[in-house]
Amino acid sequence: MEIAFLGSGSSGNCAVVRAGRTAVLLDAGLSVRDTARRLEGRGMSLDDVSALLLTHEHADHIRAASAFAGKRGLPVYATAGTAREAGLPGPLFADVRIVKGGDEIVLGGDLFVRVTRTPHDGEESVCYVFADGAGRRIGVATDLGHLSREVAEALRGCEVIGLESNHDVDLLRDGPYPPFLKRRILSEVGHLSNDDAAAGLRELVTDRTRHVAALHVSKHNNTFALAGRVFSDALAGIGAPLPLSVARPDVATEWLGA
Repeated sequence: MEIAFLGSGSSGNCAVVRAGRTAVLLDAGLSVRDTARRLEGRGMSLDDVSALLLTHEHADHIRAASAFAGKRGLPVYATAGTAREAGLPGPLFADVRIVKGGDEIVLGGDLFVRVTRTPHDGEESVCYVFADGAGRRIGVATDLGHLSREVAEALRGCEVIGLESNHDVDLLRDGPYPPFLKRRILSEVGHLSNDDAAAGLRELVTDRTRHVAALHVSKHNNTFALAGRVFSDALAGIGAPLPLSVARPDVATEWLGA
């Protein structure tokens, strides 16, 4: 089982997870054309994808959801709140399958998925942990105002952990965003800072963990180098110098295997 983050950031979020003969998209924040191009760069095509899972309804996560659901005919898994706010099902046919926090679903017989509620200002936001038949797990959580107990329990000990590292608090406070937006990002239902993410890693990483990825790095309130350094220091501090990826909005990561 493995994951590639096709794009991560406020301009668009999308990842592909595959296990056995089953491959699914996690979020649809890139255009269909861009998603297809980045999949091709990882040796796949859209025809290989059998479902779309949505975390919440913000545009950088659902921009192409209607196109995937309608024109491509992909079944979409989303909470009731996310589906409603995303306008699904839309005027074109859409196969929308409602999930909620605590659900466990099976996709294609190869991929087992656990749904967990997240603390964000979406209507009904969630994150997902993917597992294969051998019990290997990939956990991905972004758009977190804080690392809740539910999310921590879901991600702890995953072989691959993808965790938001959105902003540096000082860069955000001194940056160009208006005060109301800074307050939103810093709130308990906003986004996770570098330092909070690093503290979370100390709780999430175990001897089962094989790879860590920093996600949703802000263009204006962070840098890729800074997020990477904070994550590396956190991993070194717990004696776990694991391979680390810092996902970018403009290029896909390599495959990260569980």
